[in-house]
Amino acid sequence: MVLLRWHADPVVVAGISALVAAYLLGVRRVVRAGGTVDRSRVRWFAACALVLVVALCSPVATVSEERFSVHMVQHLLLTYGAAPLLAFAAPVTLLLQAAGPGRGRRRVLAVLHSHAVRFVSHPVVTWLAFAGVMYVTHFSSLYDASLGNPFLHGVEHLLYLGAAALFWWPVVRRDPVPGSFPWPARVGYLFLAMPMQSFLGVAIFNSDRVLYAHYAARAGALADQQLAGAIMWAGGDVLMLTALACAIAAWMRSEARATVRLDAQLDALRAGR
Repeated sequence: MVLLRWHADPVVVAGISALVAAYLLGVRRVVRAGGTVDRSRVRWFAACALVLVVALCSPVATVSEERFSVHMVQHLLLTYGAAPLLAFAAPVTLLLQAAGPGRGRRRVLAVLHSHAVRFVSHPVVTWLAFAGVMYVTHFSSLYDASLGNPFLHGVEHLLYLGAAALFWWPVVRRDPVPGSFPWPARVGYLFLAMPMQSFLGVAIFNSDRVLYAHYAARAGALADQQLAGAIMWAGGDVLMLTALACAIAAWMRSEARATVRLDAQLDALRAGR
């Protein structure tokens, strides 16, 4: 039965467990020091961990080794599910809180304001890194090689999750991201990402040959590959449109708050006169 075919890879289970333990230890340290952690951030992290389990340990992970279409679902879960949820969980903010007011926090802030982090977190770099990982892995020998090598497969998943986390970090901005990135730019950033992933899905969908030898010997491999392309194309578009709608709504709320503040300042100025 498919629902019973869980993929309990020890390395994956250990990695997810370590991530959860690190976050919860950070929360515990903040609370013990008399601080507070926004409960919504903890809920975002719990949702992230759940998506990681579904993507990497559930029958989705098992069947992904047999069907390219399910593998594509797995990648969407990592890039459009776990990665933005991790950004909303604000792990860097938690690290700053857990580090305390002393030398530890100064070290974390020094890293955050370093030239390397400023470069890596620049929206142009994060956008290109996300696009580059998606295209290079799908149109190179790495994808096929990873399907037969558990270590490479794990590296590939880390690449997807890491590049996607960097992609969503400047948009979500729950952490102290270096530099400024106003809402109009964030909306444009997401809008430009939609055709990027759509073209990739269309290219896979329209291919007249099986792209990966790992799946070639399986019955219906080409039809399954077309389904995978459709999932990336349509599924990715739906998820990105949802993100765009949320970003536009947040932009409108930000503008409304700015208008209220400006009106209050003008009222105070008139009252002073």
